[in-house]
Amino acid sequence: MNMKLKLFAVCIALNTIILTSCKKQDIKSTSLASLLVTNAVSGGGNLLLGTNAAPIYNNSYQVYGMLTGSKEINLVDTAGGINKVYFNQTKDLENGGLYSLFLGGIKGAVDEVFIKEENIPSHSGDVFGTRVINMVTGNALISINLAGRSNGSLIPGLAYKEISTFNDVSSQTAEGDKVFEFRNADTGSLITSFTVPAYDLPRFRNITLVISGNLNSVTAFRINNY
Repeated sequence: MNMKLKLFAVCIALNTIILTSCKKQDIKSTSLASLLVTNAVSGGGNLLLGTNAAPIYNNSYQVYGMLTGSKEINLVDTAGGINKVYFNQTKDLENGGLYSLFLGGIKGAVDEVFIKEENIPSHSGDVFGTRVINMVTGNALISINLAGRSNGSLIPGLAYKEISTFNDVSSQTAEGDKVFEFRNADTGSLITSFTVPAYDLPRFRNITLVISGNLNSVTAFRINNY
């Protein structure tokens, strides 16, 4: 083969590669949802969601990306090499959906609250949004106020497994820490409190405060909804 024929063959090969690479390729996107799991089981262990390596520590939370459709949500405590199932249900998850699962109660009698998040607000002023979920067993109504304010002035009363809407709270650092007081709504007695320090006020954002345990031993912790 002479030089001209060789060059012609090379050009044909290059054109074939270029045309092939320029053909439209179908790119399939994966539909995903978000699931926030909160472990507020009194005296409970750390939990695993299916084969995910990231655990949900007791009195804490974890966020997972989930494939959509009808999906099994299986949460187990694997301590001691024995799988103790805390939750096993199938849920329909929509593409782009935000879901929250709160586990409370006690080991052997776990309660749950499952919600699709549809009303997470945005903020433009010097405020942040705060909501509360009551996972304290005993069926007592719990009210919430900021320290120095009247009883129930933020949330008048939450029943067991009830979650409030988001309430605006000032995020001006000059005002100092924000101390949330949780009280027995019927008696006004202080059950516990939770402090959001001035240096960590989530301006423009939203948080959820979880209270769990029983009336003699209440735990409060924070979830960042951002």
